[in-house]
Amino acid sequence: MIGYLHCRDCGQERNCADLVGGLCPTCARKRVARLADLQVRYQAAVDAGEPGASSRVAELIRDYQRSERVRLKDVPAAYRVV
Repeated sequence: MIGYLHCRDCGQERNCADLVGGLCPTCARKRVARLADLQVRYQAAVDAGEPGASSRVAELIRDYQRSERVRLKDVPAAYRVV
């Protein structure tokens, strides 16, 4: 039996197997793009040797992952932004 749930962002009803963190593929892509941007900023701060900036961005990443319930390692490759 297939279960259906509503996306916690747009409300679209989807097969629960298609949801990531309660998000449909479209909404998950938006979150992944934002998280990927934060991780690029973090790496740039680390590469520039700015520990204060990198720790602030790391905190933003942790907060974003907590609030959005999305982590890049949990997102299927098909949803990732290339």
